[in-house]
Amino acid sequence: MRNRNALWALMAMVLLILDSRCAVRSAREALELCSRTLIPSLFPLFVLSGLSVSGLLGVRIPVLARLLGLPQGAEGLFLLGCAGGFPMGAAAIAQCVRSGSLGKKDAQRMLGLCSCCGPAFLFGALPRFLPMERVAALFVLQLETALLLGALWPGDSEGTLRPQQEDISLPEAVRRAVRSMTSVCAWVVLAGVAAGSLRRWLFSLLPRALSLLLTGLLELTTGIFALEPGTDRSFLLCAVFVCFGGLSVLLQIGGVAQGLSMKQCMLQKMLHGLLGFAAAWAYLCFGPMFLLLIPGLLFLKMTVEIPGRMLYNTPRKEGI
Repeated sequence: MRNRNALWALMAMVLLILDSRCAVRSAREALELCSRTLIPSLFPLFVLSGLSVSGLLGVRIPVLARLLGLPQGAEGLFLLGCAGGFPMGAAAIAQCVRSGSLGKKDAQRMLGLCSCCGPAFLFGALPRFLPMERVAALFVLQLETALLLGALWPGDSEGTLRPQQEDISLPEAVRRAVRSMTSVCAWVVLAGVAAGSLRRWLFSLLPRALSLLLTGLLELTTGIFALEPGTDRSFLLCAVFVCFGGLSVLLQIGGVAQGLSMKQCMLQKMLHGLLGFAAAWAYLCFGPMFLLLIPGLLFLKMTVEIPGRMLYNTPRKEGI
């Protein structure tokens, strides 16, 4: 295994040397993405999330915790992941693990469930490619499929978040935000260089639709910026990119969630991408009324018998 990894690394080094112009251009574009978009939008949120995590742990939404199988008191982490965007939820979960508030088993299950594309990116970047009503629909579909994913994903928690042991000061929150932001940007540059080389030597040989799909699965922003404005295909691909997040986002999550296994997270985001595609396709076929279907399914899950757990929203009794 060690020799194989060394061989792959040597092959990548040779490719970078032989095609250094492409690598430099891709790294420059990734750094511009960091400086113009990621750092201005994410760094303040990293600081604020570090200060607010202890308060968010006090948020209790029992219906949400039971629906998603979250530890009691962890509902605020899900809300933070939905509102702050990639990889805010993962950073908050990692902070809870470090402080002893959350166990690793629950944290690893929550990584993918609490990692969504934030509204700041969606409503800031997507309107140039999609009509605003479709951007709004995409935001709603992402949240609904995230809830559906959590409701379907096996392995409920029966625990409760323990009170956080530390109150984070502003200087400490800034230091942690700097470390997290550095990790995020490093992974973005690495993924950007890999995506640039693949686009030049492989993706250009593929059909355009497949090339766009693979580009977005590697790096979310690059894939979205390559789409044709206003088409149904762009809407479907945006749904996949936004729900899955891309390899770059998975690397960012792994970078800020050090010490936690990424296996469940990767599977969750892959399934989330498939659910996003299916929901977007159904939205195109049936219109805005489809947005009511997923909440209806979630309501049924909460009220209809769930074998071994609930019977009409009431705990099952022995012998029934």
